[in-house]
Amino acid sequence: MKRRQEVTSTSPTRRLLHGGDINVPLDITVEILKILPTKSIVRFQCVSKLWSSIISRRRDFIDWIITRSLTQPPRDAYFIASKSYTECYLTLSSSNAKESILIPGEFRHYLRGLVCCSNSGKVTIYNLTTRQSFNLPETKTMHMSTCFLGYDPIENQYKVLLSCQVFTLGETKTKKWKTIHGVGSHLPLPGGVCINGTIYYQAGTTEWNATSLYKLMSFDVRSEEFYHVDAPKTLMDQRLSLINYQGKLGFVCCAKGVEVWVMETQGWSKILSIEMEGSDKWRSMGVNRGGEIVFVNLAPYKSHEVLCVLYYDLNRNSKRYVELEGIYPKKINNVISIWTVPDFVENTMRLY
Repeated sequence: MKRRQEVTSTSPTRRLLHGGDINVPLDITVEILKILPTKSIVRFQCVSKLWSSIISRRRDFIDWIITRSLTQPPRDAYFIASKSYTECYLTLSSSNAKESILIPGEFRHYLRGLVCCSNSGKVTIYNLTTRQSFNLPETKTMHMSTCFLGYDPIENQYKVLLSCQVFTLGETKTKKWKTIHGVGSHLPLPGGVCINGTIYYQAGTTEWNATSLYKLMSFDVRSEEFYHVDAPKTLMDQRLSLINYQGKLGFVCCAKGVEVWVMETQGWSKILSIEMEGSDKWRSMGVNRGGEIVFVNLAPYKSHEVLCVLYYDLNRNSKRYVELEGIYPKKINNVISIWTVPDFVENTMRLY
């Protein structure tokens, strides 16, 4: 009688129970990772080089994480710092939990889950999701307060703009600041905004025959070119807040009441003009997903005062105040400054 031929192959389940490996197709691996919470995804980078590459390098996966965070219930995000900036926190608040993250320096700019900050003359990029930081090479410029983050969606590149110097994140060849020549003399001011691959910011004029105190500048992140943007003279004689209003550049002026201007294809249009008592004490930090313009107080707070943020709804012509008592570390003392992040997202991108 013939002996039955022994079966040498085993099922995937049997191999797994006995410590074997299963080769999961790449597309299945990606889909499995997508259903996990972001904090778990960040931890799973240590599973293998493949998983780390998917999570921190693969563009479609990173874009999916950012898009997913925009579809989830919004989380209010606030940067809170002491006067000396020895402590600067990002505080996240939602209906379920509160969280505080110590960032490595003085807050300068925020974009797509990344923070640009400075400390002791150095510029640092910090990923709020992965808690990874990257120190940029030292530079001789003294204008650390005018450091902006830009993103080019076509080439998928993040760049840091510091005065007339630019640094490309992830650039492995040079790792140096690049000086942009041929830029007219101007003094960049804090408060820039990046919209569709262009950084906009207000700058002080240096020409002796200038007709306005300020001018509006733009920097194309992809071509690395500066431009002067036309704006109404009445707006350029005062300090303004730049916002991203529904994908368009907007100005918020709080000198006498509140005015909101938006740059259209044909020019500038005023979409809001209201009277608001004490408006000159507020500055706008942007627009949240609900279409509300977010304001914070210009004057720093004392440690015993309750921090407060103002939200104004353009559609309903209504406002609401949010007190931040109890959502930031009590060990912050002395005078406190606050900035808001109206469009906080998660980002698993690796910085280097």
